[in-house]
Amino acid sequence: MKALSKCIETAQEGQIGASNENLEHLINALTHIEPLHFNNSEGTPLLTRREEDVVRLVADAMKNREIAEKLKVSERSIRNYLYRIFDKLGVSSRVELILYAFNQRLDVIPADA
Repeated sequence: MKALSKCIETAQEGQIGASNENLEHLINALTHIEPLHFNNSEGTPLLTRREEDVVRLVADAMKNREIAEKLKVSERSIRNYLYRIFDKLGVSSRVELILYAFNQRLDVIPADA
Protein backbone atom coordinates (compact mmCIF):
# COMPACT_ATOMS: atom_id res chain seq x y z
CA MET A 1 0.00 0.00 0.00
CA LYS A 2 2.94 2.33 0.70
CA ALA A 3 4.23 1.94 -2.86
CA LEU A 4 0.75 2.57 -4.20
CA SER A 5 0.42 5.79 -2.19
CA LYS A 6 3.78 6.96 -3.52
CA CYS A 7 2.62 6.11 -7.05
CA ILE A 8 -0.51 8.25 -6.59
CA GLU A 9 1.47 11.17 -5.15
CA THR A 10 3.94 10.98 -8.04
CA ALA A 11 1.12 10.97 -10.60
CA GLN A 12 -0.51 13.97 -8.92
CA GLU A 13 2.77 15.83 -9.35
CA GLY A 14 2.54 15.17 -13.08
CA GLN A 15 5.14 12.43 -13.19
CA ILE A 16 4.74 8.83 -14.18
CA GLY A 17 5.82 6.64 -11.30
CA ALA A 18 3.66 3.60 -11.67
CA SER A 19 5.16 0.24 -12.43
CA ASN A 20 3.07 -2.41 -14.11
CA GLU A 21 2.88 -4.21 -10.77
CA ASN A 22 1.56 -1.08 -9.03
CA LEU A 23 -1.00 -0.47 -11.76
CA GLU A 24 -2.18 -4.08 -11.58
CA HIS A 25 -2.56 -3.77 -7.80
CA LEU A 26 -4.46 -0.51 -8.25
CA ILE A 27 -6.82 -1.98 -10.83
CA ASN A 28 -7.48 -5.00 -8.60
CA ALA A 29 -8.22 -2.71 -5.65
CA LEU A 30 -10.63 -0.62 -7.70
CA THR A 31 -12.56 -3.62 -8.96
CA HIS A 32 -13.26 -4.82 -5.42
CA ILE A 33 -14.83 -1.67 -4.03
CA GLU A 34 -18.29 -0.21 -3.93
CA PRO A 35 -19.35 1.93 -6.90
CA LEU A 36 -17.49 5.19 -7.18
CA HIS A 37 -19.30 8.49 -7.22
CA PHE A 38 -17.46 11.62 -8.27
CA ASN A 39 -18.81 14.73 -6.57
CA ASN A 40 -17.56 18.29 -6.25
CA SER A 41 -17.03 19.94 -2.85
CA GLU A 42 -20.75 20.77 -2.62
CA GLY A 43 -21.74 17.15 -3.26
CA THR A 44 -22.97 17.72 -6.80
CA PRO A 45 -22.14 14.82 -9.14
CA LEU A 46 -19.38 15.58 -11.64
CA LEU A 47 -20.12 12.60 -13.86
CA THR A 48 -23.29 11.10 -15.22
CA ARG A 49 -24.19 7.57 -14.18
CA ARG A 50 -23.06 6.30 -17.60
CA GLU A 51 -19.73 8.09 -17.26
CA GLU A 52 -19.25 6.47 -13.85
CA ASP A 53 -19.97 3.11 -15.50
CA VAL A 54 -17.25 3.82 -18.07
CA VAL A 55 -14.77 4.73 -15.30
CA ARG A 56 -15.48 1.44 -13.50
CA LEU A 57 -14.97 -0.54 -16.71
CA VAL A 58 -11.73 1.32 -17.46
CA ALA A 59 -10.64 0.37 -13.93
CA ASP A 60 -11.47 -3.24 -14.85
CA ALA A 61 -8.75 -2.87 -17.53
CA MET A 62 -11.26 -3.15 -20.36
CA LYS A 63 -10.45 -1.73 -23.79
CA ASN A 64 -12.79 0.73 -25.50
CA ARG A 65 -14.16 -2.01 -27.75
CA GLU A 66 -14.93 -4.24 -24.77
CA ILE A 67 -16.57 -1.37 -22.88
CA ALA A 68 -18.67 -0.54 -25.94
CA GLU A 69 -19.85 -4.15 -26.22
CA LYS A 70 -20.64 -4.33 -22.51
CA LEU A 71 -22.63 -1.08 -22.56
CA LYS A 72 -24.14 -1.80 -26.00
CA VAL A 73 -22.90 1.42 -27.58
CA SER A 74 -20.37 2.26 -30.28
CA GLU A 75 -16.63 2.57 -29.70
CA ARG A 76 -16.96 6.18 -30.79
CA SER A 77 -19.43 6.77 -27.94
CA ILE A 78 -16.88 5.37 -25.49
CA ARG A 79 -14.18 7.68 -26.88
CA ASN A 80 -16.60 10.59 -26.45
CA TYR A 81 -17.42 9.54 -22.89
CA LEU A 82 -13.72 9.31 -22.05
CA TYR A 83 -13.05 12.73 -23.58
CA ARG A 84 -15.80 14.28 -21.41
CA ILE A 85 -14.68 12.36 -18.30
CA PHE A 86 -11.06 13.46 -18.78
CA ASP A 87 -12.22 17.06 -19.25
CA LYS A 88 -14.53 17.04 -16.21
CA LEU A 89 -11.95 15.46 -13.90
CA GLY A 90 -8.89 17.26 -15.27
CA VAL A 91 -7.02 14.10 -16.25
CA SER A 92 -5.38 13.26 -19.56
CA SER A 93 -4.97 9.48 -19.64
CA ARG A 94 -6.52 6.25 -18.50
CA VAL A 95 -3.75 5.80 -15.92
CA GLU A 96 -4.46 9.25 -14.46
CA LEU A 97 -8.16 8.43 -14.46
CA ILE A 98 -7.58 5.22 -12.50
CA LEU A 99 -5.28 7.01 -10.06
CA TYR A 100 -7.87 9.78 -9.63
CA ALA A 101 -10.60 7.24 -8.99
CA PHE A 102 -8.46 5.41 -6.44
CA ASN A 103 -7.58 8.68 -4.72
CA GLN A 104 -11.30 9.54 -4.50
CA ARG A 105 -11.89 6.20 -2.81
CA LEU A 106 -9.06 6.84 -0.32
CA ASP A 107 -10.67 10.18 0.60
CA VAL A 108 -13.81 8.42 1.86
CA ILE A 109 -12.06 5.59 3.76
CA PRO A 110 -11.28 6.46 7.39
CA ALA A 111 -7.54 6.77 8.04
CA ASP A 112 -7.62 4.04 10.69
CA ALA A 113 -9.37 1.52 8.40
